[in-house]
Amino acid sequence: MESENLTTVLLSDIDRENRLTNFSLDDCPEKLLDSVKEVGIRHPISICSDIKPYKIISGHKRVSAAIKAGLTSIPAFLVATMNDALVLNLKENFALRHYSDIEKGCALNKLVAEGIHEDTIIDLYMPLLELERSKKIFHNLLLVEKISSGLQKLLHQSNIPLKTFQALFAWNNDDQKAVEEFFAATRPGANKWRDLLELVEEIARRDSISPAEVLLNEATHKSLQDKDLSRPQKFDRVHQSLQQKRYPVLSDLKKQVARALDEMKLDDKTRFKYHEAFESDEMKLELKFRDERELSQQVEKIFQALQSGSIEKLIKVIKAV
Repeated sequence: MESENLTTVLLSDIDRENRLTNFSLDDCPEKLLDSVKEVGIRHPISICSDIKPYKIISGHKRVSAAIKAGLTSIPAFLVATMNDALVLNLKENFALRHYSDIEKGCALNKLVAEGIHEDTIIDLYMPLLELERSKKIFHNLLLVEKISSGLQKLLHQSNIPLKTFQALFAWNNDDQKAVEEFFAATRPGANKWRDLLELVEEIARRDSISPAEVLLNEATHKSLQDKDLSRPQKFDRVHQSLQQKRYPVLSDLKKQVARALDEMKLDDKTRFKYHEAFESDEMKLELKFRDERELSQQVEKIFQALQSGSIEKLIKVIKAV
């Protein structure tokens, strides 16, 4: 972009409602706002100057920060038309930011809506989104538009990858609203998103009910509304409930193991470990101690458990699977 195209424009002359080139689902970062308040706008935005109000090509967050900082004007590069505005935005931001999979899907949909041919998008523009040139990935990401805006933002904020959330493409509005409510209240990481969505899908398919019916029950609502529970505790409680519903036999076996361990009355520093899916009958006792006395106490309680038959009972539960 030539230097003579650089000028200063009034913020009141900029169209902030046109979101064509706004690929980001984030709000204006506090760091950017602080920087603008301290040193102003150092990196000019790009605008289309063919008609007022000017349309933003790149720099939506800088415009937002400038307005919040109380500025009245902003430096801008003038571009004659909106032709290739989407591509120009991607090229300007390529080295500056990383897009979530949700944002990438939204960007690809905008490119398609602008009439750019599929092969051109895959060959030239998917690399600008740090995507491999793949028709399968292209078509999968286009389906992001099937996800509600609220759930899109939540998936973006949690940086959930496509392979985890693509099951949501087939969910209706009620199903998506239910999962949005749950994850907004629990905010787990990507692995826990995957585990819970898989459980919900499996239960819904097995019982021929909707995902919303799986999630929206009295127990889930009670857990989410419990102010004494942290977000991780809320997630774990609901996840455990769904796990029991999905695998009732395993849940019953775990209860039997818990009862047997109670009867053993092991020392607090003695840990019993087993394969939680009962795919192996191998068991392990771990003893942690700092001196002979602590070791002796643990060994003594193990011996007592052997004498009482409680260890034998535990072994029978594990080996009976």
